[in-house]
Amino acid sequence: MEQFKSFITEAKEEKYRILVISSASTTKGKDKPIYHTASRFREEAKKLGHDVYILQVENAYISYENDIFKIFNYDDKEGFEINSTNTIAVVRGTVRLKKSWLDLLSRLEKIGVCMVNSRETVEVSSDKYRSYLKLQDFGLTQPKTQLVPSEQLWKTAVEKLDSKFPIIMKTLEGSRGVGVLFVESERSLESLIQLLYNQDKNVDLLIQEYIQTDGDIRVIVLGGNVIAAMKREVVEGDFRSNVSQGAKVKEYPLTELEV
Repeated sequence: MEQFKSFITEAKEEKYRILVISSASTTKGKDKPIYHTASRFREEAKKLGHDVYILQVENAYISYENDIFKIFNYDDKEGFEINSTNTIAVVRGTVRLKKSWLDLLSRLEKIGVCMVNSRETVEVSSDKYRSYLKLQDFGLTQPKTQLVPSEQLWKTAVEKLDSKFPIIMKTLEGSRGVGVLFVESERSLESLIQLLYNQDKNVDLLIQEYIQTDGDIRVIVLGGNVIAAMKREVVEGDFRSNVSQGAKVKEYPLTELEV
């Protein structure tokens, strides 16, 4: 957090108007976040002198009067002025859940608000296969990955994957390790696919080669600068390293090559 403070204060002394866009499922009442992230973000931003407004996206609207744009929560008559000069919108993950909420991001982008992140970024990052394709564009090494286009074509997907079992199967959307399955055999894969398609005929799936590790590294990069890094260790008796699944986290010093 100290590095983040240094980044914003050194970059510019101007005070910003920060719009944190979330949903009522992650907020409680008027401008009272119950999620730790939103609460901490507002706390730290206010320490730096920035104006912060937490928006419940499902009940939000924008007005334009006297050459001024304002955005409102449904129970707020005063609203929050936004502009292309010094407004930054911080978009929380739940906004991806409805097209109309994403459309609000498009409206803010058209106004010229700085988006962190943009609608396109939100949509790409919430789709595991689109994320895979985007990382491919930058030449990053990844586990071999194949879409499972239908219940009938799962064997074709396995053949194209060209990887020995066990493999990993994932729903295209999902976080915190939910919807990620460790599949030990072709027979198990067939049964799981039949079950999932029976529950939802429109389920979206992909399969990946399994690479055994003791954890993964997460790096936060802001404006081309590495500001934090951590290692998430694989949960004992599991293959996932999600904190929500019980993984332990520790600070990770990056090497010069990694930076």
